[in-house]
Amino acid sequence: MPAASPEGRPALASEIRELLGALDDRVVADILDVGASREELMEAKTWLASDDFLHRDLRHFPQGRAGQVLDILEAQLPDPDQP
Repeated sequence: MPAASPEGRPALASEIRELLGALDDRVVADILDVGASREELMEAKTWLASDDFLHRDLRHFPQGRAGQVLDILEAQLPDPDQP
């Protein structure tokens, strides 16, 4: 298990689902592998729901574990180019 981040201990699978909603088991496992804390999960969730998410080139894009979780969640979004 990854070491706890400065923001807190790594979130449990139940906490991931509580904070991020119904996710596929593989997605939860990927997030567990990152070792993100509840705070980092909330940062990723907030970013995903924000207007800034549309402008990923901004300098204040989440880094570290929050950024990794955001990448995992983004990969679950429907492809806008697919009908």
